[in-house]
Amino acid sequence: MSIYKRYASNVIVESIGSANTVTFQNTGGTANVIITGDLTVSGNASLSGNISGDKLFNGTTSIEIQTASGNANITVGGVSNVAVFTPTGLNVTGAYSVTGNVVGGNLNTAGQVSATGNVNGGNLTISTGNIVLTQTSTTTTSPMIQFRDANTAITTLGQNIGAVDWYTSDSTGLGPRTTASLKAVYSDANGNANVLLQTNGTTRIAVLGTTGNVGIANTAPLHTLAVTGTMYGSSTFTAVGNVTGGNIITAGLVTATGNLVSGANVVAAGYATVTGNVTGGNVISLGAVSAGADGVTATGNVRGGNVNSDGNISATGTIIADRLNVQANVSAFGSVIAGNVLTLNSNISGNSFGYGVGVENIAWQSTTNVISSASMANVGTLGFFVLAGMSYKFEAYMPIIPDGATTTAFSTYFDAGTCFYTLETQQTATTGFAMATSNTSGTTGTTQSMTATTPRTVRITGTIYSAGNANVAIQAQTSAANLNVQSGSYLTYTRIG
Repeated sequence: MSIYKRYASNVIVESIGSANTVTFQNTGGTANVIITGDLTVSGNASLSGNISGDKLFNGTTSIEIQTASGNANITVGGVSNVAVFTPTGLNVTGAYSVTGNVVGGNLNTAGQVSATGNVNGGNLTISTGNIVLTQTSTTTTSPMIQFRDANTAITTLGQNIGAVDWYTSDSTGLGPRTTASLKAVYSDANGNANVLLQTNGTTRIAVLGTTGNVGIANTAPLHTLAVTGTMYGSSTFTAVGNVTGGNIITAGLVTATGNLVSGANVVAAGYATVTGNVTGGNVISLGAVSAGADGVTATGNVRGGNVNSDGNISATGTIIADRLNVQANVSAFGSVIAGNVLTLNSNISGNSFGYGVGVENIAWQSTTNVISSASMANVGTLGFFVLAGMSYKFEAYMPIIPDGATTTAFSTYFDAGTCFYTLETQQTATTGFAMATSNTSGTTGTTQSMTATTPRTVRITGTIYSAGNANVAIQAQTSAANLNVQSGSYLTYTRIG
């Protein structure tokens, strides 16, 4: 029997029954149907084997394999140009390249996803690889990740409109959670958004969309940069405008061409250089404190290496400097302690001090000091501070008036070092001076019996050396009537070595 059946016209194999089928069967094995032209099927073709061919199409939609073992080209001619994969989706083990759009729910791959167009969908899950945006064009357009909100009206302020979350699956400690986040939330009805950097659900840095203000530990910054807490600088801090705050503390330099204003303390381990005002509680610098024509104003103390001002220096506390150079006035309600003092006028309610050899310092008693204690007590402001490793000479002069008959005693108090001093006292206004010497703090071992209420004088002179810092004070006591140490009493002390 010939294996070929040739027909010069169409061949129709027809089954007249409604449910009958046409079967190609090989009793010895699998039946193969080979068509060298086109096969057109108007109904359905159900096959249990394979289809070997180069193109499968219906209208303008086709799947075409142009060469043996070549690429499969899928052309979708529908209105939406959509290829639908159901129900379990599309599983790609290699590279998936798209020149148009990819629209779907979840896109899961263990390989790569490369798209020159858009990728739209639900979740994009990369199990082991990276998401890399690479600019391959020579145009100025940069790669970007864009979050688009479909809401046309802002109804909830603070609503999250896009975020990048870092999630930990750690089962210890606080457990699985979002450990860090960078997000944008609506700040007003105009669509402006604040950018928040968070860790463990707490906002650490906030950038306001309407003003651009940046807050550190501050979610509502009222200034360009607002820091809630301590700000530390290990190097130079330079401000062209004003520096205003609570405590300004730095291990480096403080430099401002405007004003340096602090409600509390200004502390610098380096130099504090300001061309405007320096205003604060305590102004403390291990280096120099320099100010322009507006000078230095402190409600506390001013302390530095060299303190220089083209204007005034005013302090309600103490001014301490190795060198004090002021073009205008020095005003202090406390003391002024300096190696060298160069100034126009000096107005000091407390005491004036100098560290240099041969520089005489004066502690002046501006009001009468009443001694009523039966044990040694300090006499007003008549005292001074001894610097470690230095020697001083001192002299105290005290006009005194007792309220009546009493027994008195006078001494020099020192809490460190070696001190030799001489006490000279008058028992009445006309008697000579009685003398006693001592090297013991707080006592000379002598007393004076005073009568009447007439003026008389007490003098104490001496020297002191201490390897460490020491405090020195003139002391007195009275057994009965009060002892009035008069206004105008003074203590001079001078460094001699």
